[in-house]
Amino acid sequence: MSNNQLLKANSNKSRYLLLLLITAILALTAISLYVPLPYYVQRAGSAKELAPIITVNGGVKDEAGTFMLTTVRMSKANPAWVLYSYFSKDVDLIPERLLTVEGESPEDYSKRELLVMKNSQQVSQAVALKKAGYKVKMDDRGVLILSIKEGFPAKEILQTGDILTTFDSHPVRNRSDLLLLLEGKKAGETVEVEFLRDNQPRKVSLELMQLPEDNGGKSNRAGLGIVLQDYKQIDMPDKVNISAGNIGGPSAGLMFTLEIYNQLRTDIDLTRGYRIAGTGEMYADGTVGRIGGINHKVIAADAAGAEIFFAPDDTSGDVSNYEEALAAAKRIHTSMRIVPVKTLDDAIQYLMQLTPKSKTVAQNAA
Repeated sequence: MSNNQLLKANSNKSRYLLLLLITAILALTAISLYVPLPYYVQRAGSAKELAPIITVNGGVKDEAGTFMLTTVRMSKANPAWVLYSYFSKDVDLIPERLLTVEGESPEDYSKRELLVMKNSQQVSQAVALKKAGYKVKMDDRGVLILSIKEGFPAKEILQTGDILTTFDSHPVRNRSDLLLLLEGKKAGETVEVEFLRDNQPRKVSLELMQLPEDNGGKSNRAGLGIVLQDYKQIDMPDKVNISAGNIGGPSAGLMFTLEIYNQLRTDIDLTRGYRIAGTGEMYADGTVGRIGGINHKVIAADAAGAEIFFAPDDTSGDVSNYEEALAAAKRIHTSMRIVPVKTLDDAIQYLMQLTPKSKTVAQNAA
């Protein structure tokens, strides 16, 4: 073989190896970006000012400061995100089974989160109106079905958004009632349930099945395989409009309540001129419940220039949301004040003792 032929052969071989390398790189890139894994990625979202999205009829929006809800970003994980999560403290990798129900699609998960958000808005309005002196009536009227586990007979009949009202002819006012009625029931038994769908009553027979444990094993309990929350019939003045878009979940409850109450109280300005963010589920009795991803919400609030951050001071876990928020604030070296709250009144009392940042706010303060 001549030198020219040898050079040409080596050149062709080099081109082939380069093409092979490029193809491998593109393939690995595609895999890392587009191959889904059984995890979700959770990271900081945004802090959204509430005055532009909440309007109270007859209320005022002349606050000197602002209330903000905080969000986290959730997305399906791919190999690239998994790798990144090992090197970043600002990203959490959450197993899909901890967030979704077996057989639940991402679309169904989003639908469930929006349903929970709708209920959260209703409770927040009721609590704020009641606090402001309006007549509000809240009664337990059943359990709201958020999702149904795959493989259970109920999956073929019940739907997300149905309201279960009776179980074997016994009234179901809330989750506790249903759990008591299920005690002693065995897998394979048939029960009769009544529920509302689009305000229309329906009655069906359903077979109970053995429920899985949280860790994936089998339990000794039988059930319908539904994910639920208490449903309250709320009678209150039609004064509030909330346009939250596609934000899901219950964690904006406390901040919704504060903004609504602030607009209702035309004689004061609760913001006192400060930029105030926070999080926490709002319960009908005025208590503030634990939420997930608070470390990411602290980051979002700091990025939006918040000066105060309300965090649930709960006792439902080994570490409270407040302690988690403090740790996140320390890690990012923010000057934002992290304030623990157990109830709506805790947040209001804290704000009322603040020195207003301007004369205008001082004149409006009670």
